[in-house]
Amino acid sequence: MWQLRAGLAGLLVLSAAACGASRAPAAAPAPERGAPEANRPESGPEEVPVRIDNQNFSDMNIYFLSRGQRWLLGQAGGLTTTTLDIPVGMRSADARVRLLADPIGGMGPITTPELIVPAGQTVYWAIGSDPATSSASAG
Repeated sequence: MWQLRAGLAGLLVLSAAACGASRAPAAAPAPERGAPEANRPESGPEEVPVRIDNQNFSDMNIYFLSRGQRWLLGQAGGLTTTTLDIPVGMRSADARVRLLADPIGGMGPITTPELIVPAGQTVYWAIGSDPATSSASAG
């Protein structure tokens, strides 16, 4: 009987150690679409680049809002500048662009006003440490 209890206790200790070891995820390479400015290739003529200056501590999931749905463009790390692209197939014919930043494990989402972005222009979005200090423009 004591051998069974000792075996179960050992199994419990091994299980707890295995769970504790799996908490730190392995480092993975950053996706190409959300690469920092220095490592990012030029975007194609059909894509609208979105340059995001995330001055917030939180990492953000960046979404393109269109026709009542949101489409994930990528992530912008906290305190970094990232460029993502809006593919031509997602944009509406009237060139209106609206974006949403959803903090990972943070406060509520932050949205841009609706911007008109003609072909060949870039969206510039500064996400402030406070949502009231965020700004977006096209040019």
